[in-house]
Amino acid sequence: MMDTVKLWNREFKRLWWSEALSFFGSQLTLFAIPIVALQYLRASAADVAWINTAAGLGTLLFLGLLSPWTDRARRTRFMMLMSGLRALILGSVAILFLADRLSIIVLIVAAGLVSGLTGLYDSAFAALIPGVTHRTKLPAANTWVAGIRSAGDIGAGATAGLLLQVLSPVALFLADAATYVASAVLISRIRDREPPRAERLSAKNYIRSLGSGFSILRRNRILWPVNVSIAHFNLFTTAIQAVYVTHALRTGSMSPAEIGFAGAIGGVLGLLSMSVAYRIWDRLRPIGALATTFALPAIAGLGMLLLAPGEPIVNVVILGLSLGLWASCVMINITGTESLKQMLIPESRLGRLSAASRLLTWGVDPVGAALAASLVLVLPTGAVLAIATAGVVSSAVWIVCSAEVRRLPRLSELASKPSQPPPVDRRGGVR
Repeated sequence: MMDTVKLWNREFKRLWWSEALSFFGSQLTLFAIPIVALQYLRASAADVAWINTAAGLGTLLFLGLLSPWTDRARRTRFMMLMSGLRALILGSVAILFLADRLSIIVLIVAAGLVSGLTGLYDSAFAALIPGVTHRTKLPAANTWVAGIRSAGDIGAGATAGLLLQVLSPVALFLADAATYVASAVLISRIRDREPPRAERLSAKNYIRSLGSGFSILRRNRILWPVNVSIAHFNLFTTAIQAVYVTHALRTGSMSPAEIGFAGAIGGVLGLLSMSVAYRIWDRLRPIGALATTFALPAIAGLGMLLLAPGEPIVNVVILGLSLGLWASCVMINITGTESLKQMLIPESRLGRLSAASRLLTWGVDPVGAALAASLVLVLPTGAVLAIATAGVVSSAVWIVCSAEVRRLPRLSELASKPSQPPPVDRRGGVR
């Protein structure tokens, strides 16, 4: 029987390492595609923003149409399939580059497919965590998961920058595909419980199940405002992500290696925040931790405006500190929001709820990227960064205005309660 006392039981170790490899691959993709487009295909800032738009649309379509499968099959098998398909796509991109057939359109399609598959993978991953660790260990488990993601930022940014600088996009895309294959192998060794027998699949019940996760989320008076705040935050975060690499390359005259090294600095700082994330959620009530981590990244957005040509060391430090503050706030935030979701929602519904949550919070990504793509046609990238930063700082308003979120106790108190769904009113909302 699986150990329900220790966090680092055999199944959690395998899951953690599989996530480390999968996330590393995802970050390689996110870092590499815009730079390949800019340096090898001579893309414009608008082209790069449209690549980010496609990535968001892929997430939106895949989660919107395929989310019921996260609760219908063994989650480990589902995750293996998602990793295998991502490896196949990245391998195909490498072949097209070798054949001199790579184009902006191909990168747009690849970004959409990989992002969509990653969204489904992450939904199943979040739902699998409560099955391999005890609920009292969920904050610690989510801290370690967020930590490996920060560490992935370190390795992925530096690795992608060096591979592009020293070798070629082919080496990078093949390395990316290899991480997905290795992740799938590790997942195959995790013992996953057979899901409850689902009703026979038909067009009618499948369509009905598409909205069930969103219905659960919408009626939950705690998770709904939290997820709306995340969506607000992500809308403007995506706008920043769509232009900051272009801003660094062209306004700051930074090289891919310098941007990658700055990303490594940011990842180290984000990783260091892992040592305080659990303590923050153990000592602070959710309202304080959430409000701070939603608003504080605005400082990072402003820091990117200080990049200037001819100052490579200063630029690396400024961008690294900005990305580090951003990564730290996001990591601390994810530790708590994922734990809240896993504590408040029964495991049998967690896959659908996670998919609905990502549909809302990641579904705004194409809107943010499209907003940036439109703005850079008439404004410099610095002005777009300033507008997006103003949007980020206002994302905390939704949770501050929620009485239910303000009344939440600390996570340690919530975790000590029996493992059952919270009381609901007649509409299914948390009382």
